[in-house]
Amino acid sequence: MRWLVHGSKTTSAVANALRRHGHAVDSLDPSPLQSSDDFFRVAHQKQLDVITTDSDLASSAAQMAGRFDRSIVFLQVEGGDVEQDDAVDRLFERYKRLSPRRLYTVTGSRVKVKQLPGAR
Repeated sequence: MRWLVHGSKTTSAVANALRRHGHAVDSLDPSPLQSSDDFFRVAHQKQLDVITTDSDLASSAAQMAGRFDRSIVFLQVEGGDVEQDDAVDRLFERYKRLSPRRLYTVTGSRVKVKQLPGAR
C-alpha cells in the first residue's frame, strides 16, 4: 500500500513503522488543498491511503461528499514515537489487509472499524 501520513502530531515513527510493514510512504503538496474534501479527492486521484492524527480530518471522512476508495487510519493515541509506532503495529497485527472505504480508529488498546459513506 502507498500511504499519505498526515497530521501535525504525527511523528516520523509512523512512516518508519509503515515501511517496516512493507508499505510505501508518500506526501502531498498542501498548498492546493482548501478543504477535507479536496484533501480526500487528491489522495483518491493519487491512490494513497491516509493515516492521520487529525481528529477533524477523521470525523470529516464520515461526511465526505466525494469518492474515496482507499483506507483511512486515525491514530487516536497520545503523541509520542513509541505510542504511534505501537499503534501501527497493533493495526497490522489485527488486520493483515485493510479494506477500502473503511475508517480504522486505533486507540491505546484497540482497533475499531467504521464503514464510510458509499461503501458497498
